[in-house]
Amino acid sequence: MRNLFLGSVTERSGKSMIALGLAKNGRGKVGYFKPFREVTMCHEGRLFDQDAHLMKKALELKWTEEELSPFVYDAQRPVALDDIVASCERLREGVDDMLIEGTRDIFTGCMGGVSGPTIAHAVGASMVLVSSATLPGLDKICMLRKMMEQQSLEFRGVVLNNVSDPGPGRLLESHGVKVLGEVPTVPRLRHYTVREVAEALDARVAQGEEWLDGRVESLMIGAMSPETALTHMRRAARKALITGGDRTDIQMAALSTDTSCLVLTGGMPSARSVMVRAYEEGVPILLTDLNTLEASDRIDHLIARIDPEDSEKIELIARTIREHVDLEAVWGE
Repeated sequence: MRNLFLGSVTERSGKSMIALGLAKNGRGKVGYFKPFREVTMCHEGRLFDQDAHLMKKALELKWTEEELSPFVYDAQRPVALDDIVASCERLREGVDDMLIEGTRDIFTGCMGGVSGPTIAHAVGASMVLVSSATLPGLDKICMLRKMMEQQSLEFRGVVLNNVSDPGPGRLLESHGVKVLGEVPTVPRLRHYTVREVAEALDARVAQGEEWLDGRVESLMIGAMSPETALTHMRRAARKALITGGDRTDIQMAALSTDTSCLVLTGGMPSARSVMVRAYEEGVPILLTDLNTLEASDRIDHLIARIDPEDSEKIELIARTIREHVDLEAVWGE
């Protein structure tokens, strides 16, 4: 049995997507363990890690989400490394290989002696890093490689995500870093739903509850004249428009184009004429107390969730990883 630790070099690297794709392309039954919970969700009175829920469903694992991701990192009251190892060992029953997913930053836990490399070494796992193809990410990869050599930790290589240029991969290879894969941006995987926008903004749904599962593919801020805005709006499909509640002109212009939702900032409700038109077009209206800049920043940093029931997206992820990652180098002996 192989233990494989997947560590994230940069935040928003797409680690969860890569983890799912690798697990779906394992050599046999792949188990899953994520020591520390991060993004949590509440279901039937239970609070658990969102990634653990996804992997439990997608990999048909018998363990509960709480068992798959049992701990919360607290630097002042750190979890004992022995407890992490014991939890990982319990989950190995009935699987051929184990995928251990780290936090969004591989250095999390250093103060408590439970960082990603420390956990990987303790459970005898090989290390695979996931990173964006940015210069800061490449520097951290080279630094981590040297650190893992000192710890006698087996470093398999790195998967670069959202790659549009082969240059970063070649640069890493020239510095002796094995590039296991270069995964291109897949637009379908970066889309999110109106419901996710509402949750990210803590927004109230003024109307359109029945349309919250609509897809959002682009983001636009309505802070210009209606005539200028309309030109740009016609080019943006399935957009979320962010504008002030008093900008009735911009809102009506958006409703004449392909719009997934209106996000009205400042807590100000829309005019009745807008609400009527939005209802006719099937466009939800979200109200948030945030200002336009704050709202756009939150949406811009929104990472599209992977619904465990979305078999089409899960298969797309599995196929993308299969086509762009050297799976034998990841899972082989």
